[in-house]
Amino acid sequence: MEQKIILRPSAASRWIACPASVKLSVGIPEQPSGEAAQIGTAIHALAELCFKAKSSPADYVGKEVEGITMSATNAEYAQLHLDEIKRVRDELGHVRVEQYVTIVDTDEVKLGGTADVVGLGSGKLIVSDLKSGKGWVDADSAQLKIYALGAIRSAAKNGIPPPGQIELRIVQPHHGDVRSHSMTYKELWDWYQNTLRPAIVQVTVDDAQPNPSDGACQYCPAKVVCPAQRKGFEVLAAKPDLRTLDKEQIQAVMVSLSVEQIADLLERAPVVEKFIDAVRDHAVQRIRNGESIHGWQMVPKRATRKWTNEDAALQALTDAGLDKSKLVLTEMVTPAVAEKLLGKDKKAMVDELTTKESTGLTLGRAVEIAQ
Repeated sequence: MEQKIILRPSAASRWIACPASVKLSVGIPEQPSGEAAQIGTAIHALAELCFKAKSSPADYVGKEVEGITMSATNAEYAQLHLDEIKRVRDELGHVRVEQYVTIVDTDEVKLGGTADVVGLGSGKLIVSDLKSGKGWVDADSAQLKIYALGAIRSAAKNGIPPPGQIELRIVQPHHGDVRSHSMTYKELWDWYQNTLRPAIVQVTVDDAQPNPSDGACQYCPAKVVCPAQRKGFEVLAAKPDLRTLDKEQIQAVMVSLSVEQIADLLERAPVVEKFIDAVRDHAVQRIRNGESIHGWQMVPKRATRKWTNEDAALQALTDAGLDKSKLVLTEMVTPAVAEKLLGKDKKAMVDELTTKESTGLTLGRAVEIAQ
């Protein structure tokens, strides 16, 4: 009997775009959570703790939560999440924090996950999610829609009818105020029928074909084994072994490519680059686990010199006759740093003091103008 397929809402944008990636990923060890993910988990836990205990995240600065020592910034993010929990409670009169919901649970596949904040009442559903990372997250996301469907399914078991209004919210401190997306229950159900349900069916198909794309492949664990990833090398595979060619000979290969082949390679480049990065990461993990990869090993990064003691070095160099003004340089901070120093209330003034200048031209996609 085949192993049950477990689908995660947080990866929904990937497996909806490429259902085949799910079965391709079976058996591939998951990368351990990075520090940023661990900090995000701790911030969520702190906000939930403070909501239940009616305490303040600021009280936990310097203390350990979920193995992470809370910084002032961590506490600030937890407070923003806590504020959102209270807003949802005050608006609808009822809120659940860290609610686990399921959409599908059959012998073949299970789709379920934990929603950060769920509020349901007065014919309205609010699903809110804290994102502590820097990468922009759209409130109109598959992950939040899945949580909404799960919350509605859970409520239906208690005889509560579907809400007429649904609001999806993202709390992301790196990008300012809370973002929201509103939709009707019918719109949500149509999305389930036309997008989510077909993708769930496709993940169970053995011969489903991969559908690589920049977004879908970015965090896909199957990059190192995906047959579609290798297609990016097909054009060059018919050429001589590039490892044996010098710079001029490689340039001759490039010149021989047709414009169609160049366009094809450029189209695949982002996916192929991520494939190569995935191979490197996978190799590092294998070596760290004690395996040998012929011709490769972990080596120290290039060493750079730094002052053992800056004050002592400055004194010694000035004693040697060097002018201190030439040894200590100062420069204006960037507009981005100035915005952080000013705080949210005064960030707008930076726009009045800055201008945007392009450093030149770079290769990008052509913009098609509608006729």
